[in-house]
Amino acid sequence: MLALGLASSLVVGAAGCHAESPPALSMAESSSVGTVETRPIEDEEPSDEAPAAEGERALWFADGPGRDAILARERRDHEGAIAHLDVLLADPELAADDRAAAELLHAYEDLRRDDWTLAAERLAKARTSPALAPIEAHLRVVEAQARLDAQDSEGALELVRDLDPRSKAGQEAGVPARALMVKADALSRTMARDEAIAAYRAYLELAEGRRVHEARRKLAVLLLGGEAEDQRAAAELFERLSVDVPLSSYAEEARSELAKLERTKVVERSKAESKSLDRQRKLAEIDAHLSKRSYAETITAADRFIKQARGLGASEGDRCRALYAKGSAIFKQRKRPAAQPVFDQASKHCKKAGDEVREVKSRYQAARGRYSAGKYSDAGTRFEALAKDHPDHSYADDAWIKAGESWESAGKAEEARKAYESSLAKHPDGDMADEALRRLLVQAFAEGREADVVRLADEAIAGGRIHGDALAKLHYFRGKALERTGEGAEAEAAYLRAIDTRPLSYPSLQALSRLRERGEEAEAKGLARLTEASAQPLPELALPSSPAAERVRVWARLGLGEEAKAELSQAGIKGWPAVAALAQAGLYNEAQKLLASQGSSWRRNAATGDYRALWELAHPVPFRALVGPGEEARGVPELLTYAVMQTESRFNPGATSWAGARGLIQLMPGTAETVARRIGVQVQPSELYDPATNLELGQHYLAGLVGRWEAREGSEAQVALAIPSYNAGPGRTDQWLKERGSWDLDLFVEAIPFDETRHYTQSVLGRWAAYRWIYGAGEAGERMPYLPLTIPPRSK
Repeated sequence: MLALGLASSLVVGAAGCHAESPPALSMAESSSVGTVETRPIEDEEPSDEAPAAEGERALWFADGPGRDAILARERRDHEGAIAHLDVLLADPELAADDRAAAELLHAYEDLRRDDWTLAAERLAKARTSPALAPIEAHLRVVEAQARLDAQDSEGALELVRDLDPRSKAGQEAGVPARALMVKADALSRTMARDEAIAAYRAYLELAEGRRVHEARRKLAVLLLGGEAEDQRAAAELFERLSVDVPLSSYAEEARSELAKLERTKVVERSKAESKSLDRQRKLAEIDAHLSKRSYAETITAADRFIKQARGLGASEGDRCRALYAKGSAIFKQRKRPAAQPVFDQASKHCKKAGDEVREVKSRYQAARGRYSAGKYSDAGTRFEALAKDHPDHSYADDAWIKAGESWESAGKAEEARKAYESSLAKHPDGDMADEALRRLLVQAFAEGREADVVRLADEAIAGGRIHGDALAKLHYFRGKALERTGEGAEAEAAYLRAIDTRPLSYPSLQALSRLRERGEEAEAKGLARLTEASAQPLPELALPSSPAAERVRVWARLGLGEEAKAELSQAGIKGWPAVAALAQAGLYNEAQKLLASQGSSWRRNAATGDYRALWELAHPVPFRALVGPGEEARGVPELLTYAVMQTESRFNPGATSWAGARGLIQLMPGTAETVARRIGVQVQPSELYDPATNLELGQHYLAGLVGRWEAREGSEAQVALAIPSYNAGPGRTDQWLKERGSWDLDLFVEAIPFDETRHYTQSVLGRWAAYRWIYGAGEAGERMPYLPLTIPPRSK
């Protein structure tokens, strides 16, 4: 194993791509690629003002270098943080508790630089402060790990010897489970073998994630030094490592040690047992390669396994598993037609093995392969057969939807409609019911069947199963259909119900736009709905009175969001108090993650009165010193950056997507390089994690996308085209406009064939409406964006 410093591992903290799906409306996917276009602006200097949210932030330091240090850490400017902390600590008048907080923050920076000794010294000073008493136990563990990394094992052991996260006292003090691991490491290094073994075993009772493998490896190494019984226990641990993490250095070491134990006859296996272990390892390696997105290696390993299957004693289930992984790897290489015969082969073995899950998935993916090969009728037949053969499987309703897409692409609209109707009728409570209904509605609009739109919407609304944004959208489309048939009063009422259902959302944005077109009186009615106070009681926002809650407050005030979040989780503090504790300290990324688990029922209340506090918590404005001036200088519509940022990264400057997009608004390095070249700057991929750099380039790119279409007074329709371009690429949007550019803008957005891009576009537009309403400038009507029905022409 590599000798790595581990103290820093205790200090936690450290344009998006789309997943394509077949087109929904008889349109084949286009492979056209757009060109980045940016609108040049005057030369400007990047702002060096510290990005901070407006409003009060409950940080430890109200102002000065301490506050600047926390904000610098927040934007990953660690050198800047150190400089601010050095200035702060040089102040002889600094209060004792503030000095302790500064020492703690500096210690965390020292750990990043592998300066273990200095970090330990600072932590020792910090943890004596009464103000940091709530987190003293945690600081002792961090200090102990730093001392271990500095080769001071005795000092480390002294710090954690009496810490036990399993005891009542340990739980009240917030002792992290990791304390047992640090204690075990210290005991091992001080030659207290038996105590170390007991500590590792105790830790494994509590450990989660990758730490489990680390602890098993260390325990196994210690057990190797014992008698035969201990060595056999070590062998069991090594076997688990070789299967659980087959591509790791732990597994490599495990295989080596197991071979030694077998040679010395400490471990004896029958031929059948040896085959079984070898088979498990090889299957685990296939799955591990697939998980790492090493697709070529997955295919090679799967082929090797199938070739050796008889000798390995592989079952039908084993063959099913290997072939399914191979098919998945080929599919993820974008060679979807080539994956189809592999999935067909896998499904046969899976059926024989009784593995319904992989059998259904294999058949589903094989049908998708046929679709990608342009064999739409065959794909439709396959999807329908799957849905009929496995009507109770969770994929059945999805298969009906895919069948409908396939029939549409084959030019068989009536067959498509029947498939969507089957999905809705046979699986009314399934997770694809809303999607089936959406497709039926759009198809009805496209074919001029407004009466069917009203009927479908009325039936769904009366069913009482649909809620939230989906229900608001039903009301909106019902209103649109009624307006097309000349029933203006009923249409207006439907638009108002859409706003009542979800006041600040994509459907309500569209509804308000239609009301605006009906005149000032109708628009005023819609805007009034956004100012109606809710009769519902506001959820509790304050943390409970407990030692755990006090620890959360301390971590949050120090700007240490991951620690605060871990404390909340360990203490079982959930809901809005947890969201508020993190958001009010400016730990927006952590707050957004928790917010996602709170449901959406609160969104039925307008952002007024007491409920405005919830909307502000859900829609924070970090980095405002960068965002506002940048939008104004570069021509980005007001507050649109926040809607994109929230959707892309949840305000995490260090976010990286699986495809490599980076930073606050998820720029791909290639896109960033193109934009940088056009505006005359140089940028390295690592700089995309810097908020100022990411926002500068991202806003230039976003402004360029918005500027591709004519801006007409009072209209912001160009934004509704820029957003799908940001997600899927401008070339895709251009292709869709060639196919459906004569449609109304709302239907064009609803017909975006990539599921992710369609959801993304509507999510960003809905969030933009919320940001504009809460923080925008001007009167009510000016704050809410207006999206007309007419698609704007390209800029000249």
